[in-house]
Amino acid sequence: MRKTFILALLALVLCGARAVAQSSLMATLSHDGQISTFYGASALQQAHEAADHGDVITLSSGSFAGVDITKAVTIRGAGMEVDTVHAIEPTIITENFKIDIADSVTNILTMEGIFHNQKIEVANLKNAMFLKCRFNNFSYAHYNTSVMKDLNFINCRIAYEFYGSDGGSASFINTVAKRIYRSGNNGHYSLINSIVFGSNLDNSEFKNCILVDVLSNSYNSYYNNLFISDNSGALNNIPNTTNVRVPKNDERIANLLGDYSDSNPYTLTEEAKNILKGTDGTEVGIYGGNIPYDATPTNPRITKFEVSPKTTADGKLSVDIEVNGGE
Repeated sequence: MRKTFILALLALVLCGARAVAQSSLMATLSHDGQISTFYGASALQQAHEAADHGDVITLSSGSFAGVDITKAVTIRGAGMEVDTVHAIEPTIITENFKIDIADSVTNILTMEGIFHNQKIEVANLKNAMFLKCRFNNFSYAHYNTSVMKDLNFINCRIAYEFYGSDGGSASFINTVAKRIYRSGNNGHYSLINSIVFGSNLDNSEFKNCILVDVLSNSYNSYYNNLFISDNSGALNNIPNTTNVRVPKNDERIANLLGDYSDSNPYTLTEEAKNILKGTDGTEVGIYGGNIPYDATPTNPRITKFEVSPKTTADGKLSVDIEVNGGE
């Protein structure tokens, strides 16, 4: 499939390139086996406008203007951070944008390998998947009307806040989140092998997590979590606890503290790994469990696209394209 994608993309570029300079920013839209290309900072906007539910949009590295997402598409970027191994820059979506996908749509929204540093407001979204993305503020749009149900965040980073709608639900797996809050008293959230620096949740489950300055809540379930807190009563609401609290001055966990930072890998020291194991015997936090944290996207990534500004004397056009395939 990866080979088919690369060959189809290359054929399209060679056949459809114009004798004008093209931006290195590119989006491809895959629809019913056909691939269309769009160029420049507005490429994502153009691709989304042309897309149908279920289509796949692939973005190169670089910064793209944001677009309100109303279609259940797959949006794939080159990554949420600089890949020094493969010398690949991230895919950045600029500006605030909204997500509003009707319940009648059977396809799901999927985003992978995207960096976003503004605000995403959700009016209606169900059964969405976010993989290896970095978000800043991911929140409901309207207090009484927003719906955010069955969202999944895997190997993601949330730098400022996730704020779910009343009655919403989401799972966070091997994810770093500065804060996870919810509106209202309803809903259900699941956090597995994640690091959280503050939360306000009820009727939810925490398993194999690292919880910084988080107090236990009798309405939640906690299994093998490492609580980092100077509050000696952090675990008071957990009966028959399998959790452990350490104070913030414990040198074994010093690298996990401080303000959230994109550059902090949040790895455990060897000493910290021995404080507590997860329910599966692996370490707690984002590098344990079945999906250890890894920021590298699994999808093919457009890492370079250059078109000569003019044809040669014999009518040929020079095209330089590189695609780094996923695993």
